Amino acid sequence: MLATGNADKVRELEALLAGSQVTAAPEGFDPDETGTTLLQNARIKADALRPDAPADSWVIADDSGLFVHGLDGRPGVYSSRYAGPDATYADNCNLLIEELGDRDDRGAAFACVLYCIAPDGEVLVGSGVLPGEITRQAAGADGFGYDPVFRPLGDERTLAEMTRDEKAAISHRGRAARGMARLLGIA
Repeated sequence: MLATGNADKVRELEALLAGSQVTAAPEGFDPDETGTTLLQNARIKADALRPDAPADSWVIADDSGLFVHGLDGRPGVYSSRYAGPDATYADNCNLLIEELGDRDDRGAAFACVLYCIAPDGEVLVGSGVLPGEITRQAAGADGFGYDPVFRPLGDERTLAEMTRDEKAAISHRGRAARGMARLLGIA
């Protein structure tokens, strides 16, 4: 059972954890992410869903963020609400490009932590990082979040210009999910 209310994350994690029966959290699931690290926020979400999940289910929570070197690591754990609590993906991307302005240092990294609580209470953690840079303008129509303004190192395209399979092969969430799948014995 995935501890997220973000439909885009559910869709992405379902594909990444193929071969498993994946169920999303109940509608309206949205615990307060009060942690200061991705691990803390992932744990908060998993702990919040565990009491409502079937006893035999594995509860997996994701927390991810974009860490921009020229902005001292911001937006980081506040990535989803960078431009405010009701910000759209476009609002967040626009604010990021605006704040970076003409800076030459546009280096950034996406990071993801998956926190899993097994039916017996055992905890498993998977993580992944994707280094890259922030573009000067958005490009591409696929993906979500900061994908239109993030170009992975070694590629000329943003994540939003890649196919879903290409993105999954290199993304921070893909790397974390493959690690989690190995821990769960489904890889």
